[in-house]
Amino acid sequence: MKLGINGWRLCAPHTGVARYLLNVIRHWTAESSSRFSEITIYTPRPLDRALVPLPPNIRERVLGPNWPMLVWENLRLGPAADDDVLFCPSFSRPLVARGRTVVATHDVVYHVRPELFPSSVRLFYRRLYDWSDRHAALVITDGEAVKRDIVEHCGIAAEKVRVTYLAPADCFVPLADRAEAEPARLRFVGADVPFFLFVGKMSGRRSLPPLLEGFAEFKRGTGLPHRLLLVGLNPHQLDLGALTGRLGIDDSVRYSGFVDDDDLNRLYNAAEAFVMPSVYETTSLPVMEAQATGAPVICIDSAGLREITDGAALMIARLEPALLAEAMARLAGDAGLRERLRRDGLVSARRFSWRRCAAETMAVLEAAAVR
Repeated sequence: MKLGINGWRLCAPHTGVARYLLNVIRHWTAESSSRFSEITIYTPRPLDRALVPLPPNIRERVLGPNWPMLVWENLRLGPAADDDVLFCPSFSRPLVARGRTVVATHDVVYHVRPELFPSSVRLFYRRLYDWSDRHAALVITDGEAVKRDIVEHCGIAAEKVRVTYLAPADCFVPLADRAEAEPARLRFVGADVPFFLFVGKMSGRRSLPPLLEGFAEFKRGTGLPHRLLLVGLNPHQLDLGALTGRLGIDDSVRYSGFVDDDDLNRLYNAAEAFVMPSVYETTSLPVMEAQATGAPVICIDSAGLREITDGAALMIARLEPALLAEAMARLAGDAGLRERLRRDGLVSARRFSWRRCAAETMAVLEAAAVR
């Protein structure tokens, strides 16, 4: 039997779904499956093999041109892929597919927090993603919390949804010598001062304005020298300069776009704490990465984040600037709390591995082949 993979995300910056897919497929060696004799990853342009080192048993098939994902998925991938099972790692599947499909649905934020999105975007993607889940042989998701949301909001039978936990990449580890992180602090933060770190796409649910407001309140209330470093893509062109200027924190906030994993590991290690100001997060690779390095985590108290942190985080009840400021002040002033969260976070992170995630994902794909 043959397995196909939608590899479009691997041609874009390696955030989110791309990180997920890359870490899964690198463990799919020839011994990983007794059912699939061929594995093909389909891409709109050739992969950079220095960034995407495919196992030798996975072949790449390029289906140009390099169109936007949904256009390419339906006009190029769907007609060309003749595999028995097609793995779609990013919420949607082609409207027409020859074989069975397995869709990875990482959240249902369009259902749970629809107010975060314009109505046109919300209605289109919600319908497409729900249709994809209903017409997939099986659905993969990242935790029990999001599985419950999928079953509740999308009308998918629970036995059709399989949980495979994500994991921090192997490169995210505590540094034996913390001094190794200092050049990254100076380069990205701009000074030898403590700092809070945010990593992630600056989208609607990851609410940067409340984080900036909370940080401004923290600065006013404590007078501490801390800075805030924002790392990630800004696809909606949020005017960070206008926000920091209005709040009077221009000199204390730094923004960096995409950062490679080596520098990101150094930044996690150097940070006073990692802050995830998300109003809906059922799983979070940056939170898992931060814990794997020993960075204390501040996040919203939700079922999904309790599940992946095992409670080893400073959780706040709601996304409010005052609560964020209070949490930052508490961590900044309590070395014992930082050490406890560091220690417990490292224990939590050890529960997860990409090797196990890859094996469990392959087991779902094999099950789909015979449904």
